[in-house]
Amino acid sequence: MTLNLSVKNRTHLFLHNIISRFGVDGLKPVSIKRVGSAFELSTTGHTLSVPAALIWRSYRRGWENRIKRLSAEFALNAPFSVGMNDTVIDIGANVGDFSIAAAQLGAKVYGFDGDPDVIECNLSNTASFPSIVSECAILWSEETEVKFYSSPGRADSSIFLPPDENALAFTAMATTLDQLADKHQIGDVTLLKMDAEGAEPEVLDGGFETLSRTRHVAIDTGPERLGEETAKPCIERLVKMGFRIVPHPDPRRKVTLATRD
Repeated sequence: MTLNLSVKNRTHLFLHNIISRFGVDGLKPVSIKRVGSAFELSTTGHTLSVPAALIWRSYRRGWENRIKRLSAEFALNAPFSVGMNDTVIDIGANVGDFSIAAAQLGAKVYGFDGDPDVIECNLSNTASFPSIVSECAILWSEETEVKFYSSPGRADSSIFLPPDENALAFTAMATTLDQLADKHQIGDVTLLKMDAEGAEPEVLDGGFETLSRTRHVAIDTGPERLGEETAKPCIERLVKMGFRIVPHPDPRRKVTLATRD
């Protein structure tokens, strides 16, 4: 069955797998095939379910490199740290990579993503981790009906229209972080990781009580809100909530870090 990739992207994948045989730039072979409505991606001995074939690009250097990059991006090991019996909230959990990284450190993880196709893959990938709870949930500042745009191939699914003009739009009920925390009886939180594709300020507005019990925060505040970054409004909210902003070890990353330490 077709991978639903353009000729350009099929060629890119083909050339990647040829070049990766020689270990150039740390590239690793990636295979992908359709399985039902999703795709099965395999690289460096690890297999996972993904909602779109184009996602193979995130695994060009293998599974371990992907986990290492996400852990560094969202401060899982430094400057913050997560260990046994800590609680992690993963907003914008996608197919579960970060949730798995945190669970492997011994944490209890609650992963939320608003795209039904993405969360179906997430549930498959995290099924062998009893410490991970995943749920399809669109987070916002209040419980209300919103229009959501599904663009899993670019990991751009969001309340805000992604650059992909062909994104599938649907209407659904959004909820708040505090409502989800109450539902799952989430107490103290060691790390809240967020990649809400531009909705970060509103998610913070709907999570005041949960954030009051949160020690560390790592938020992707890059230009995902119709091309605008969200660092400034997120920092304003976090400071008002009593957090201290921490410089990211890699200044090239558009990730806002904050702590109560």
